[in-house]
Amino acid sequence: MNPMKALQGQGQSVWLDYIRRNLITSGELVRLVREDGLRGVTSNPTIFEKAIAGSTDYDEQLRSIISKGSCADTSALYETLAIEDIRMAADTLRPAYDETDGTDGFVCLEVSPSLARNTTATIAEARRLWHLVDRSNLMVKVPATPEGIPAIEALIAEGINVNVTLMFSLAHYEAVAQAYLRGLGRRPDPSRVTSVASFFVSRVDTAVDRALDAIGTPEALELRGEAAIANVKMAYQRFRRIFSGEQWERLAQRGARVQRPLWASTGAKNPAYPELLYVEEIIGPDTVNTLPPATLNVFLEHGLVRGATVQEGLVEAEAILARLKALGIDLDAITERLQTEGVAAFAASFDQLMAALEHKRDAILIGEVGCHNLNLGGYQARVEERLQRWQSINFSRRLWCKDSTLWSLEPVPELSNRLGWLSLPEMVYEQLDGFTVFADEVRNAQVRHVVLLGMGGSSLAPEVFHRIFGSAPDFPELIVLDSTHPATVRTAESRIDLRRALFLVSSKSGTTIETLALFRHFWHRVEQGTQRPGRSFVAITDPGTPLAYLARERGFRRLFEAPPDVGGRYSALTAFGLVPAALIGVDVHRLLDRAWRMAEASAFCVPERENPGLILGAALGELALAGLDKATFLASPSLEAFPAWLEQLIAESTGKDGKGIVPVVDEPPANPSVYGQDRFFVSICLEGDDSSSLDQRLKMLEAAGHPVIRIQLREKIDIGQEFFRWEVAVAAAGAAIGIHPFNQPDVEAAKELARKAMQQAGSKGQDHGLQGAELVAAAKHAEIGRALKKWLAQVKPGEYMTIQAYLHPTHETTDRLQQIRWTLLDRFGVATTLGYGPRFLHSTGQLHKGGPNTGLFLQLIYDVVDDLPVPETDYSFAALIQAQALGDSQALIERGRRVLRVHLGSEVGRGLKQLAVAISES
Repeated sequence: MNPMKALQGQGQSVWLDYIRRNLITSGELVRLVREDGLRGVTSNPTIFEKAIAGSTDYDEQLRSIISKGSCADTSALYETLAIEDIRMAADTLRPAYDETDGTDGFVCLEVSPSLARNTTATIAEARRLWHLVDRSNLMVKVPATPEGIPAIEALIAEGINVNVTLMFSLAHYEAVAQAYLRGLGRRPDPSRVTSVASFFVSRVDTAVDRALDAIGTPEALELRGEAAIANVKMAYQRFRRIFSGEQWERLAQRGARVQRPLWASTGAKNPAYPELLYVEEIIGPDTVNTLPPATLNVFLEHGLVRGATVQEGLVEAEAILARLKALGIDLDAITERLQTEGVAAFAASFDQLMAALEHKRDAILIGEVGCHNLNLGGYQARVEERLQRWQSINFSRRLWCKDSTLWSLEPVPELSNRLGWLSLPEMVYEQLDGFTVFADEVRNAQVRHVVLLGMGGSSLAPEVFHRIFGSAPDFPELIVLDSTHPATVRTAESRIDLRRALFLVSSKSGTTIETLALFRHFWHRVEQGTQRPGRSFVAITDPGTPLAYLARERGFRRLFEAPPDVGGRYSALTAFGLVPAALIGVDVHRLLDRAWRMAEASAFCVPERENPGLILGAALGELALAGLDKATFLASPSLEAFPAWLEQLIAESTGKDGKGIVPVVDEPPANPSVYGQDRFFVSICLEGDDSSSLDQRLKMLEAAGHPVIRIQLREKIDIGQEFFRWEVAVAAAGAAIGIHPFNQPDVEAAKELARKAMQQAGSKGQDHGLQGAELVAAAKHAEIGRALKKWLAQVKPGEYMTIQAYLHPTHETTDRLQQIRWTLLDRFGVATTLGYGPRFLHSTGQLHKGGPNTGLFLQLIYDVVDDLPVPETDYSFAALIQAQALGDSQALIERGRRVLRVHLGSEVGRGLKQLAVAISES
């Protein structure tokens, strides 16, 4: 049975906390009403602003208004757009209104948040909107502030339907219910007015959990995630008492309706909590639950309705609130603050809406967040056909419903439970204040360096943020340490004062061997200088991991948990990316805002042909299927770091089952004639950057017939939208190619081989024990010459060559490796890539082993002269990195890859010179 209709059987209606033009014009709202039983729609400035700024929904109407010259007043412009949406939605919901005799079928429109502290102005504005919309199934939203209470009474008395919003406490609810009753008492006929009382849920847990974390005792931590539902259950009991006494019975006999509680803010914001916690646990008669689209789609997919749960466990709920009080948690103070903050947040959203609309008006932009240009030549038709097929199967809606059959008809691990990234922009938004408060705490503690210890998805997004934005004034510098090379560890340590450094131990699984080795090294070093080493460490991980346990056991300064249904390479917009960004002063609110706009541009109700994420995904997929599987990235100076993040997203997501897209990043430029017909090019440019040479290069590539995709950003903060655009695109491309984009089946094999190499080589790290590829010495001229000729003779057109450097990354070493890379490109005309080990194992390693067998791998190692032991273990950093090199080589060989291993001796510079000479002579 449809879960929403099952809720109706329990006396609860579901409304949608979302409105935009495309939801209505696409027919999606009609479908939700007719097929799924949706009974209402709420709106707010945040949702409307994202739709205005993040889509083309309103462009045609805006152009029409602007062409008539009536566009000076931005607030009037907003009202024109919003009123049309509200009227159309009201007309769509009118059958539900008639069917329920005016109990349901409502659309809600908000009085300007700036009037929340003015009773008279609120009443006047509500009257004006009521008459302007001219729909009997309109509800005007009025906040439950002290000034709003008399406005509610007056409006109900006038017969204006009211959705009372921003209630968090029993005191709020009591005041609102009594105002409603007084208003009904003043009406000659109370039967034709309806009201709901919006009681906010998840925000209470967010605030109370923060207070419980600050207490930190086992008893306090045990109560996390309990306050909000207990609070709701008490409010529901109050509702039942108020609407059952003599006063109510007199009104009911005159036809009055109960003022139903509406549960608001019901999307789970804490990744440790079930995503339907605030839906399934607060079901009850005469209630409404208003769900954001992501939560609604999940509920439709696998929601469980087991009865009137809001009436269960009342004794336990009372006990929870009593325990909170005993711990010193003042719930009344917290809920008063939440209401104040809620009014301020809505006012800020309204201001942001006005700014977005003004920008849209002035620029008359067409989908700014979708600002891309595809010059694909003859391949454009394939992309259009793909989008048409996707539209015929409702790809966009199914994606947002987390329908795993888009990729596999059979149940597959790490598929349906890896789509949490879709709702991140909205879900994480309420966590941002916690991130920025912590960042201020760290800055005020005069921490000078934040050292991130992490690999792959834990390190790449923070590195992008650091390289694009740098550190804001007075904020710490970020050092990303994602290498276990002893020299790299020493170099990082030499840059910091251990007494003024904060270490972020970042691992999704909490078991990443490189991350834990780095943690043990720095823990040992910090421990030597303080009795409280834990104050210098922060953990970022999934809930319940060994790292989370370690953080609590050792008294880490903070523990940040990320959603378990978001894979590492999709985690840029979780704590993994945003906590480091906040610590260096990046405006994470604006960053996530841009991602949210792109989420709106790619929303479930946007036609596939207008969806920027799906358009890009169709291009990636169809070009790869046509044999153009080398995505070569070019970026303007300010954005040069971003392709490194894209490299992992694409390589790990698509490189499996013998298929995949090869991302080519930071390749030395060459004449277009050098490139084969297996390439397409993607440029990512920032307005205002000096990109004249890049523009000229792109024109030459297009003239030579190479497909080119151009993406233009207006300002740096817009990089937030690109994270989301590319996540949608790569997931969609996976569906086109025919692979599962969220797993990494070949990565664990290399890890296991590395563990075996460690065991067989012992703690000293000798390079033996497994049968890897041939190992030749760069110093032995004749020997390496023969090996190179044999290896290079295998190169075929349409393949790629990869340099895997298990070396200490320095500017000098990178320059020498890039020169070797250019020589290979110029000589063989095939795509080339470069990665430092073990870093690349977490970014492109999956592609190397599971993707198409079109790669040739040149692995470079050398003798580590000055090793470092890993404290609390029986191995050293040199042993670890050497074992990883050998394990990687063996994994490649087992999959039939063409591998040549070169030993550079003890002097890397000299060894690379010898290798370069040998390549030029081979």
